[in-house]
Amino acid sequence: MSFEHVVVHIPHSSVSIPEDYRNTIVLDDETLSREIIAMTDAFCDELFGWEEEFPVHVLFPVSRLVCDVERFRNDQDESCAQKGQGLMYLRGVDYKKIRDYDETLRNRILAEFYDPHHARLAAAVDHALETCNQCTILDGHSFSSSLPVLPISLFDLPDFCIGTDRFHTPPALRTVMAEACREHGYSVKINFPYSGTITPMKHYGKDNRVLSVMVEVNRKLYMDERTMTKSAGFEKTKEMCRVLMETAARFGEGKTVEEIWKP
Repeated sequence: MSFEHVVVHIPHSSVSIPEDYRNTIVLDDETLSREIIAMTDAFCDELFGWEEEFPVHVLFPVSRLVCDVERFRNDQDESCAQKGQGLMYLRGVDYKKIRDYDETLRNRILAEFYDPHHARLAAAVDHALETCNQCTILDGHSFSSSLPVLPISLFDLPDFCIGTDRFHTPPALRTVMAEACREHGYSVKINFPYSGTITPMKHYGKDNRVLSVMVEVNRKLYMDERTMTKSAGFEKTKEMCRVLMETAARFGEGKTVEEIWKP
């Protein structure tokens, strides 16, 4: 079975930093390596792969330290930009300086990376609407098991986080995704530790044929977070990602909750 109406979006899995962009980052190599480990959604391109069932993928090819395509284009619209983490990061995971602000560099990043990526995402969504009259965006991410979430203790971090949008994520989709996690023995929270899910601006808040849901995976399930290497739990976690992808896909096809869970 191939779910042609699903667009799998993976924005933060790359560790690639082109040399001319590396030169704009003030960190030494060792510090940059630690920053990459902390900021990369490592292996999400594999966890959410499953190309035979889900042939439409939009992957961002370089590190989010070069450009974060899940930030708003205008820094005035982006709350994270106030902390130096807009589409062009000025500060890193601990808010220490990464680079100086440079308008020329920002415009280059927009032209070379940000705008082309969003054009590809919008085109993929448009194609699904044209061919299937529906589209389900699966926004694939991961998060660190050592997030500073005080006053909430670390053991309250879930295995999976489901991110939603008021317009593009129906409550029933949110419910069935969470139930899929619980049915398979995983803990889950809605919009915690991260919230939201991506939708192209041309469709955002306008076209209810476009569904979108974010899946965030706790990295402790599948990798050694110190070395960014796969752990023994990788294949099991990848299989659970497939379950969640299929759940979202079948919901997007108009299946009821009962039909999705039918053996």
